[in-house]
Amino acid sequence: MRTAKSWKRAGIGVIALVICSTFILAQGVGTGRTALEFYQEIEGYDAEQRALLSSKGKRYDAEARDDIARGKKALAKKYAAELEARPDLKEKDFYFLGRMHSVADNDKKVLESMQKFLAEYPATAKGDMVQSALGFVIVASSRAKQMEIAEVAFERWTTGEPLVKSQQPALQDYLATGYFKSGQYEQAIGHAQGAFDLLKTLEAKTLQEKRTREQVYMNLVEVLALGYKKNKNSEMSLSVLAEARAQSFTLPSANLYRKVMDFVEGGGFSEKKLMQKVESYTKADPAPEMKFVEWLGQEPASLEQLRGKVVLLDFWATWCGPCIATFPRLRGWHKKYAGNDFLIIGVTQYYGQHAGKKLSPLQELEFLGEFKEKYKLPYGFAISNTGEAGAKYGITVYPTTVLLDRNGVVRYIGTGSGAEESENLEDMIKKVLSEDSRLGAVRK
Repeated sequence: MRTAKSWKRAGIGVIALVICSTFILAQGVGTGRTALEFYQEIEGYDAEQRALLSSKGKRYDAEARDDIARGKKALAKKYAAELEARPDLKEKDFYFLGRMHSVADNDKKVLESMQKFLAEYPATAKGDMVQSALGFVIVASSRAKQMEIAEVAFERWTTGEPLVKSQQPALQDYLATGYFKSGQYEQAIGHAQGAFDLLKTLEAKTLQEKRTREQVYMNLVEVLALGYKKNKNSEMSLSVLAEARAQSFTLPSANLYRKVMDFVEGGGFSEKKLMQKVESYTKADPAPEMKFVEWLGQEPASLEQLRGKVVLLDFWATWCGPCIATFPRLRGWHKKYAGNDFLIIGVTQYYGQHAGKKLSPLQELEFLGEFKEKYKLPYGFAISNTGEAGAKYGITVYPTTVLLDRNGVVRYIGTGSGAEESENLEDMIKKVLSEDSRLGAVRK
């Protein structure tokens, strides 16, 4: 199941509403600064420290990010302790105290503070802060496996106002996992299935929102697949995994596909069994477009311009050993199917260096040309300046292959260089080549 770190994952951040200081009248906390003022400083800590780094000409890298996170956590812990020492906390003070305990990773104190805040108001009280506090109670109590408290808070949250339905799947994700860890599998399945169904109806407006919901979706798939298996319902477990696999094509997300397939392998299933349940969604939206700065051995074209052809996008890098291991099969597929409107495009990016040696874009382009010739790759390369292409397809590992049908819809995703996945991908290439552009109609 999930690690402590993944339990934390932006979870409370997902359900916490942004409360504008102009909207809230902070309560006094005796002498000194108010609870709201402490909280505002903590919330602005990241931006302040990044600006400080920039003013000193220093980079904001992974090490700096971790240092800032540690500093923010320490500051939240310090301010929370200072506030708790004051004798006259009331109403909204407890809410902001709970938020500070959240930043400090103290679930016990989060739950205690938010319950004190809610106790200051009647049970029928509504509003942004009440809903947000209930969300914190649901998350903290679920992580502590205090499921009765979590369930009561969730029931009140669902009848409260304003009700933001887009937050519900994340809350039920915590509830489902809490119940699963408590051995209450029926309750876990109930919440996970409800959230799973609701999540599919919500439209993500940004790429970041899409990826956040994708993470919740993956968590729910895990709880459902394990929960049904614990209840000795392998058929339902298989159905959930098959749907998630097909959904990974629709998003598209190679990361979700890989997570599903890792789970499938660990559960003793096979991808062919999943394909018998749900192969792919032929009526999904076309795959997202990508921006490239250079092409090698292929005329520049958008994915829309390639409609009518079956396109295999091979995401790879020159430093990737498993990518090189797949070249023989890619050469073979090019030779075998290229005359049937089949096109392979090797998708890579400029990295600015090779083997520790810095390269300019022109030098790297020349190197890629030599690389292409060295490995006798007969298909074209599409090169980007950034990892945008990978981000749009949820790619976290190389090699990753994405198969598009004649309508530009993703019909298969493959990761790695395994023999079984290669066989399944080729079977899908044959199937998609036999179809015309009438959304899955078989060519005669």
